[in-house]
Amino acid sequence: MALLLPALVWAQNATPSAPALDQATEQALVKLGGQLMVEGKAYEYDRKLADDIGPRLTGSENYMKAAAWAVDEFKKMGLANAHEEDWEITAAWEPEVWATGEIVAPHRQRLHLEADGWSASTPGGGVKGKVYHLKELSPASVYAEAADIKDAVVLVDEDSFPHDGFLIGKMLEAVGLMKQEGAKALLLGIGATNDVPSMAGLSCCNGAPTVLPTGNVGEEDTLLLRRLLDRGPVEVEFRFKNGIREHVKVPNVVAEIPGTDANGEYVVIGGHLDSWQLGTGAEDNGTGAASVLAIAQAMKSSGVQPKRTMRFILFGGEEEGLLGSIQYVRAHAAEMDKCAGVFITDTGSEAPKGWYTFGRDDEKAALGPMKPLLEELGAGGTSDDGRFTFSTDHGAFLIHGVPSFVLWTPVDAYMKLHHKPSDTFDKVNQRDLNLGAAVVGITALEFADAPAMLGHPGQAAVEAQLKKLKAYDEYKDMVDHKNF
Repeated sequence: MALLLPALVWAQNATPSAPALDQATEQALVKLGGQLMVEGKAYEYDRKLADDIGPRLTGSENYMKAAAWAVDEFKKMGLANAHEEDWEITAAWEPEVWATGEIVAPHRQRLHLEADGWSASTPGGGVKGKVYHLKELSPASVYAEAADIKDAVVLVDEDSFPHDGFLIGKMLEAVGLMKQEGAKALLLGIGATNDVPSMAGLSCCNGAPTVLPTGNVGEEDTLLLRRLLDRGPVEVEFRFKNGIREHVKVPNVVAEIPGTDANGEYVVIGGHLDSWQLGTGAEDNGTGAASVLAIAQAMKSSGVQPKRTMRFILFGGEEEGLLGSIQYVRAHAAEMDKCAGVFITDTGSEAPKGWYTFGRDDEKAALGPMKPLLEELGAGGTSDDGRFTFSTDHGAFLIHGVPSFVLWTPVDAYMKLHHKPSDTFDKVNQRDLNLGAAVVGITALEFADAPAMLGHPGQAAVEAQLKKLKAYDEYKDMVDHKNF
């Protein structure tokens, strides 16, 4: 009975100051939300992705299996136009031989190390060299410290990141300059513990292989290297072999529930299908992909019919720099003005708090009529936390003026397992996952049924919005380095 309670009390707890939903819309939202909470399939879809298919590196055999399975599931549900839309990644990547590494001077000791995503392989005999800690990962610092970088294994840790913001284009430029100045390899020490290594530092943000072999080393080993360097020279050795296939076609998966209004307007419910390989991507982003499928299934099972088309998209290449969603928006640029909103899930399966919004007052106002319903799910809040502006697949839509929303869940527990071996299905909470899917489903449906779309601001207004979020420099960096 507890799961049924929110659906039963929604209509009885309207906040007097909130604009009222029309009765037909409210009934449809209650019906869909109840379906997702009581009989929602997100948990089983996630189990299938994480346990049966496994880790889903973009372009890998497992990723292709997951995409084909998702198309089949959409077709079984009876969705329209279920298909794959291919785009090309510069290279697909997968480890062939797992990494090994050690400190060799001033004493011998194992390094807890993985090949970072999209890293080039080490030479046949591995990499052996002195360690040099780069104080700041910037082109200027590389030029200034070129003599120390030559023939070194360059250590970059959290202290090395520029204090004026995480500008990935500038950082990749700095790595290219390290290669030019004769560095042997790169070691990333970015906060993962020795016993739980992490993926994705600097080497996987444009879909191209790295110019330097790049190892990802644990926090305790990183701190040890720093302490040893304070007392004298340090030498390390490591090796790994990675398979790289160039110019690989990667599918996004797309399906629709056509709207009753034949005006071409639509909403997007999306999440990324790819994952890292150390775990099984159950939380990042099996939960999001599973929610997309579950919302589609619940819509069909409940018989709810939207006014605008509801388009369900599973993107590839998110972990390599939002590549699949960027390519999707480019391919569909002519119809972006018809998109009434994009709703993304990519923060795991903790109980939802509401929505990340991105600096637009009209987005928050549009959620007003739903606030009583969302509050019954514990998800009536909004957050303008700009650190997530370009962290997942809404980013390419946002810069085209599309109203953009990312499900807001707590991320403290999520960040401890995201990109790590511990990202496995046993961490997923079925109740909270269903709550999150219900929040996404009913919000997207309300936008699909709203009397009018929100506006699509022009470039100047979008840039002002990004400045408000303190995300403009990140956007400009991505444009300058041809990511957008």
